[in-house]
Amino acid sequence: MSAEPSTVDALALLPLPERLHLLTAEQLRGADCVWCCERLDAETASGLGEQTGTIQGVAGSHWFPRACPDCVRQKARKALAAHAGQCEQCVDDPGQCGEREALWAVSVGATR
Repeated sequence: MSAEPSTVDALALLPLPERLHLLTAEQLRGADCVWCCERLDAETASGLGEQTGTIQGVAGSHWFPRACPDCVRQKARKALAAHAGQCEQCVDDPGQCGEREALWAVSVGATR
C-alpha cells in the first residue's frame, strides 16, 4: 500500500493559470492570489510551489504562486470532481485513493 499524498501533493494537483503573461508581478511572486488577485499574508496563503514558465519572453523563468483559502478550496473541489471521473481506484474504492483523500481535505479546508 502506498502512502497518501501530503497536502503539498494535493496542492500540486490544482491547475495553475497557463497564460502567465496575464498575471501581475504580485501574482507571479506570490504576494497576491494567483487566481483572484487578493492580497495574501503568511498566515492565510497556501504556497503552490516554485514553478517554471515563459515570462516576458524568457523561457525557464521561475515564479512562486500562492493562493487564498477560498480559491484553494474552490480549485480543489473542481480538481476532485475531475479526478473522480478519471481515477480507476476511485471507481473501485474511493476510500483507498490517496489523491482523492488529499484533495477532499483541501476542498473542505481541513488542512492548508
